[in-house]
Amino acid sequence: MINGKKVVAFTPYGRKNTVSVLKEYMLREHEKGVIDEWWLCLNTDPNQAADLKYAYQIHKPHKSWIKIVERPRDVVRLTPKQRNTGYFYRYMTDVDTVYVRFDDDIVYLHDDAIKRLVEAKIRMGSTLTCFAYIWNNAVCSWFGQKHGKIPGASEGWPEVEQSYCMDSVGWARGDFAVKLHELLLSKIATGSVDELFLYQDIPLAPRQQFSVSCFAVDGVDYAALTPPGHLDYPEEEHWHTVHRPEKVNKDNVIVGDALVSHYTFYPQQKEVFATDILDRYRKIAEGINV
Repeated sequence: MINGKKVVAFTPYGRKNTVSVLKEYMLREHEKGVIDEWWLCLNTDPNQAADLKYAYQIHKPHKSWIKIVERPRDVVRLTPKQRNTGYFYRYMTDVDTVYVRFDDDIVYLHDDAIKRLVEAKIRMGSTLTCFAYIWNNAVCSWFGQKHGKIPGASEGWPEVEQSYCMDSVGWARGDFAVKLHELLLSKIATGSVDELFLYQDIPLAPRQQFSVSCFAVDGVDYAALTPPGHLDYPEEEHWHTVHRPEKVNKDNVIVGDALVSHYTFYPQQKEVFATDILDRYRKIAEGINV
């Protein structure tokens, strides 16, 4: 609980290999009293028996606070399966709760990331969505280069071309993603991650689409829908970043010192998967609760 608000972390769940890293951070944050619950919102395909089994393995020893959440039974199953994640907001209508989303391939959380993100959401009443400073996110990388936190062309790095969620460099180039992860991993190793923080929180432009890997929203904003929790746009990223902000005249913001790391977008996977980056993040995560 933070500032009188219950904190529920939730993850649209599909992949054991990365959630097994995220799990270590959820255990840490619960032990610290930062998150009250973690919801595994099941979004697996029928051929993912091993992934589904792992979700229940996480849940079983921690039933009091790690919850298995299934899609509502009365909904149409959509394709691609990412379209189904919008259904889970029907459960997120407690007005005394801040809900914090973590994609199932978030593989690093700075010690204070969740606390800072939730505190920002509570403090910024006119803001709809407070986004973490997401490492390996095209828009965040664009700002990171503009602020001098991420190297640019003068240091042999590709330049993110524009503040756009599917930028041809920041979203699509695997070599750029590898460089980003190597930079963050080096800062983790030296205890100097704070050197990467943005100088300030960054308001997003009106109706600016943004990859929704990690964010905080107050349950009040989902409870206000008709019916409560039913998104009035069929795709959740567009709802949070374009549709709803315009409809209710609320802003979105990147919280510049709430840093988390996102493993990969699908165009980056060939280059990223060829490295030991995930193993190195896993080793870090496994050491935090020893």
